[in-house]
Amino acid sequence: MKMQKILMLFLISCLGMNVSVAVNASEQDEFQSNTENDLLNSDGEYYEYPAMDADGNITIIKVPEVNPQEIEQEKMESADSFDVVLTFGNEETTIASFDNYEEAAASVNRRRMLRTVGGTKVVAKTDYSKIKYGVVDFHTKPSNQNTTYTETLTGYTGYINGSTGADAAFLGYCSTDKSKIKFRMAGVEGCVKASEVIVRNYDDDVYVGFYRVENGIIRHYIHVDLTSPYYSSAINVGLKPDYMKSNVVYFSYDGHYFYTSYEKMIDDYKKNTYEHSINPDDPYYNYFQFLSHRSKTDFTAQQLDNYTKGMVDFDSKMLNLGSAFISNQNKYGANALLMYGVAANESAWGTSKIASEKNNIFGHNATDFNPGGNANKYKTPADSVEHHARDFISDGYLDPKDYSGRYYGGHLGDKGSGMNVKYASDPYWGEKAAAVANIVSQKNNKKDYGKYQFGIVEKMTNLQIRKDANSSSVALYNTKNIGNYPVLIKEKVTGQSINNNNVWYKIQSDPTLNSDRTSSTQGTYVYDFNKMYGYVSGEYVKLLSYNNGNNNSNNNGGTAPKPEQPEETYKPGDVNGDNKISSMDYVMIKNHILKISTLKGAGAEAADVNKDGKISSMDYVMIKNHILGIQLLN
Repeated sequence: MKMQKILMLFLISCLGMNVSVAVNASEQDEFQSNTENDLLNSDGEYYEYPAMDADGNITIIKVPEVNPQEIEQEKMESADSFDVVLTFGNEETTIASFDNYEEAAASVNRRRMLRTVGGTKVVAKTDYSKIKYGVVDFHTKPSNQNTTYTETLTGYTGYINGSTGADAAFLGYCSTDKSKIKFRMAGVEGCVKASEVIVRNYDDDVYVGFYRVENGIIRHYIHVDLTSPYYSSAINVGLKPDYMKSNVVYFSYDGHYFYTSYEKMIDDYKKNTYEHSINPDDPYYNYFQFLSHRSKTDFTAQQLDNYTKGMVDFDSKMLNLGSAFISNQNKYGANALLMYGVAANESAWGTSKIASEKNNIFGHNATDFNPGGNANKYKTPADSVEHHARDFISDGYLDPKDYSGRYYGGHLGDKGSGMNVKYASDPYWGEKAAAVANIVSQKNNKKDYGKYQFGIVEKMTNLQIRKDANSSSVALYNTKNIGNYPVLIKEKVTGQSINNNNVWYKIQSDPTLNSDRTSSTQGTYVYDFNKMYGYVSGEYVKLLSYNNGNNNSNNNGGTAPKPEQPEETYKPGDVNGDNKISSMDYVMIKNHILKISTLKGAGAEAADVNKDGKISSMDYVMIKNHILGIQLLN
């Protein structure tokens, strides 16, 4: 592959930016429809993007807004034909098609002279079928607009904000009239209107997201501008499995199967197979991303408080909330470390404007065109934690009877399953929240990692969770017709034989249950870990086991070998060890000086750029000058 496709430079615009800047939150309005509209803060020219690095630091950077006129001009220049479309509300009907824009525009003008209901417009159409290996670009709208899609297998409706994650695999068309494009991104395969995206040829200097193992950790590099080499976030996905090698670029649009060739990945996706991936029989599942909220952390309130103090200063609303996270976990059944990760991601470690002004560290109800004005206000940040655990987790996203259909599993997940499906339009929101949990675990001797045994229901099936280990017992709830649905296993038992398999699993229930465990409930909130459980046949479940970062997926459990831990050898200025000197290194030094985070080991050695035995402002000035080309470092 061409080197320019894997060039990694952090957005230069983050230089000099302060962490304590407003972050848009992404939460569904409790009183709105199923489709939320979480928006990024924007002044019309730039929008504020919360960029995350592999150490969990979140820096607010300014990214140029999409220019709709430029996008429209690009579509016009590449168009093969021009449709005249009649619009009435949300309905659109093509009434004529022309080979050139002038004829289409003339037709629109003629119709406008008539007394007709609805409006008319010219839509440029490009035939992308000639592109064999393409990239669907979702970054075609300003940051205050989402793009909706329909899942190919279920018909469920979802949404993505292209200003937070832009590239998807192009898999052809969903309709014979080529009005809808098939794509795959963040664990979901869907159909999107061709008029709302652009398909780019992968060979035409297009920059896409990728994964790479560095120092034993998988990092996911995310782009929002596919025509630029700058990446926007470097997410800590977790400890590497044995089949991944260090410093190799891997492609994946689900985070489960990885490819060293973009082209082979597209070929497999089109055939609905993973045979050319590096792990066709052993999909990877990010532990904290697929761990149910119906679990408990081993971290104490004091340990969470201590970690927060190492990440932020006195202005943070996340300080001293450890007891709130733990007590609400124990009462409402919402894992404290997972909630902690969501809060850090949503509020930039408690420093966002919504957190500062409204004690709202989860961005609850920050929707529509006034996210700050609409966001919930709490008396204290601790009240925000309780509201999140009680109303949004226990009686919301983990409730199959939820009034607005937010239930897609009890895990953080992605756009295919979990809370990410409805909680945020950022396709990698679940991965980012899980990254915080991953980092806290890694920096505390892998505490919590692999504590629970869970399995995956890989195939899309509206599986019934039973009261007892047989199919004739009452169904407590259904999993919904989604794939990659995790179940938290409490015990392996013997039950009714299904397809000659008499193994059943006693699992932790996602919803709250009534006292005699005959149905799920609403408005109960309080969760009893000992009494709220159900059973699922082992015929549908693939067990996962974790050992030092590896995960094996099979029907018998098992362990995996210890991952390779390469020696850290950073060059001066390359603080994060990614073989580049970029603004990410600058920010890490700045955060160290401000005591927002602490550099150690090889990273601290590399941060002492001038080799005077200390990390000071002189060091980050030297990095800044290197980035700006004023004085290059050797």
